Amino acid sequence: MSITEKLKTAGKTRDELIATELLVSAKATVRTYAVALTETASSEVREVLKKQLDQAIDNHAKIADYMIKNEMYYAHDVDKQLEHDKERIEKSLELVK
Repeated sequence: MSITEKLKTAGKTRDELIATELLVSAKATVRTYAVALTETASSEVREVLKKQLDQAIDNHAKIADYMIKNEMYYAHDVDKQLEHDKERIEKSLELVK
């Protein structure tokens, strides 16, 4: 079975991979806007960046909430998150066998 076929049957694992990638991207977006905000000298640009930063934070929260609700992310339980990450690594390794 090819990796593409395995991913098609992966179900929740596939959804979790997509959600995790979205969460990582959302975090990077928040950081980028925060840095840009501290670097600008224009009050007009600063206001635009603040609005975009607020939207990025809201998007991050929505993604994180979705992942928590669907037991993909355990933000408040480090031990459980580490165990979950270990299981994901094992599943990922199975996909590439």
